[in-house]
Amino acid sequence: MEYRPYAEVTGRPHVVVDGSAQAGTDLVLSHWPGAATPAILRADLSAEIAFKYLDHPELHVDAPYVTNNHFDQDGLVSVFALVEPEAAQARRERLVDIARAGDFSTFRDRDAARAALTMAHLGNVATDDPYRAVLPRLVEVVDDVGRFRTVWADEDAHITETERAIETGTIGIETRPDLDLAIVTIPSAWAQRTVHQFTTTRTDAAHPMAINNAIDEYAVVTIAARAPELQYRYETWVHLTSRRPRPRVDLADLATRLTREDRGPGHWTFDGVTSLSPALHLVRSAETTITADRFIELVTDELSAAVVTWSPYDG
Repeated sequence: MEYRPYAEVTGRPHVVVDGSAQAGTDLVLSHWPGAATPAILRADLSAEIAFKYLDHPELHVDAPYVTNNHFDQDGLVSVFALVEPEAAQARRERLVDIARAGDFSTFRDRDAARAALTMAHLGNVATDDPYRAVLPRLVEVVDDVGRFRTVWADEDAHITETERAIETGTIGIETRPDLDLAIVTIPSAWAQRTVHQFTTTRTDAAHPMAINNAIDEYAVVTIAARAPELQYRYETWVHLTSRRPRPRVDLADLATRLTREDRGPGHWTFDGVTSLSPALHLVRSAETTITADRFIELVTDELSAAVVTWSPYDG
């Protein structure tokens, strides 16, 4: 198959990976909720689905193009598997791990995390379509990620620091498996640093790849120098097959309650139960009178009640 941009193949036969169908789509290979991916090909990551498609020639469609409606590591690996199947199969395990690091902020081999960070950088500095910029360099990144050390070194050191802090107890982790909840306490002296999720950047005191590698829970409360917050991991938005996370709870009413109780200048919000990785967090201020203990009490009560929920498996 040949890669073409999403808008360019509208109305023409094509396969969509890691995204949603449009006019002309013959097949969708995606872990997105509601995607019409054949049941036999289902997997946690779209990259795994693309490789399973290669394993099932009886399901192959006669479409000349593969495309995606956004750029990230999982999508990139999925496209590469269909464009360069022999090269992809030779690197299958590593490529899936790179997709995992990009989408789920977890990894099995450290070089996969480094490659995911490198791909994010290369895509972000591309002046045109990032797929056309990064696909020709993917083998180079996978086979010799050390060449790109200047790109990933700082964030890689942040991962190591976070891992060591977890091992020594400097970062505390308490879990509530019944609520699919982890409570992560980070020293208030730890400064915010730039980290990647997918190919976008945000700031966190502890690196999410190290945190997610250390927990099995998919709702994460973080207690740090800033106001406490809860975030649902991206895994709760996609159609996982290895396990089924506890359905998300709509925390909009809790955000309203926190705002009423808080005597600080800001207000609380919840990003929306169907967002990719929604958070319950304070906005417009870093100051709050809501203590960590009170936040945890209210969150656990709300999760236990679970009045309004959402799951990618609904319907």
